[in-house]
Amino acid sequence: MISQEIHAICDSFLLDQEWFQSLKAVNATIAVVDYVFMSNCLAIIPYRLSIPYVFQGISPEHHAITRTPWHASVYPSMLTFYSDQMNFYERMVNHILTVPSYFLTLMGNPAKSVKAYAPEKPEISFENLMHQAALYLSETDVLLEFASPSLPNVKHIGGPATRPAAPLKGDLHKFVEKSNHGIIVVSFGSFLDNFPEKHLEKLEIAFKEIKYDVIWKHSAPKFIASNIFLTKWLPQNDLLGHPKTKLFITHCGNNGQFEALYHGVPMLGFPVFGDQFHNGRRIQVKGYGIPMDIYNYTKDELVSTINELIVNPKYKNKIKQASEIFRSRPETPAARGARYIDHVIKYGGDYLRSTCQTMQLYQFLMLDIYAVFLAVIIVSLCLVKFVIQKCYRCCCVKKKKMD
Repeated sequence: MISQEIHAICDSFLLDQEWFQSLKAVNATIAVVDYVFMSNCLAIIPYRLSIPYVFQGISPEHHAITRTPWHASVYPSMLTFYSDQMNFYERMVNHILTVPSYFLTLMGNPAKSVKAYAPEKPEISFENLMHQAALYLSETDVLLEFASPSLPNVKHIGGPATRPAAPLKGDLHKFVEKSNHGIIVVSFGSFLDNFPEKHLEKLEIAFKEIKYDVIWKHSAPKFIASNIFLTKWLPQNDLLGHPKTKLFITHCGNNGQFEALYHGVPMLGFPVFGDQFHNGRRIQVKGYGIPMDIYNYTKDELVSTINELIVNPKYKNKIKQASEIFRSRPETPAARGARYIDHVIKYGGDYLRSTCQTMQLYQFLMLDIYAVFLAVIIVSLCLVKFVIQKCYRCCCVKKKKMD
């Protein structure tokens, strides 16, 4: 099971005393921990070193970790693939999936207690340790994600790897320069081997029928057609930033979507698993592209969707405007994240922390208040029942005596 593998990975790092001593010798001022479930346990390292730590990742702000107050009627869970405009049924499902998530064991929770890995430190639960981060650098942005509230120690740095395009080189440059109608960039990251073979076959057939040239990151380069360039590796950012690029066909990874946003390129998404389905939904709602079901589409539907995304100007206009906003900001996402980290090093981050991040879960969810309300309602109903019974008995007794 994946949980057993995560536990094994955590143990291999956290119980390695030689590695810990080498980290201690660095005498670091702060630690940045990648917020992804298989590495969350590494937050125990800076705890042992008694230095502040920062989480950086794509976790949604309303997650149980950040304790950002939010409302399930407006902010969709990533498990639902809903947008921020939900109908009654969707809001109900969103509530049902959201509330229990606060009580579930955190993904990446190590098998042992924090004390077992840090015997010299005071006892603390892993959940409380996750709440003690000085900052949460969230790789999200309102231009790509649905708008949501945030706390002072949650900072948005969506797209930290985005950058201007560099000139193309070699055969790739020659292929692009010869293109008369523009190019389509196709990249499914490292997940190509997980794609159904029928899907790849339909892609090949569809690409042969369109007038655009295709640059496709493929694990097994071979000659398919004169308008298709297959390569095991491609400079994705540089291709997306080329003026001849018309469309990006993607598995809806977060980094790839931010690169497309940065360069203003519409997207056609084929989500495979995890947050990719949510990411596919958000580009549809934002008007930046169209997601398709990888298991349920025809070659003709794919060709039609490609032409729709390129020919219809609404997609290009939407993402082009978002790109201008994104690039108009005074700082790049990477520079913004670095500034926040420097700030915490210089001034600390305690003043940014909200009380809700340290209070008991039942207090945060106001379960104690709801319990009092429920008790008042029950007592009130009992009193009403008692009064009604008394009145009924009095009336009945008087009526019988009169008879």
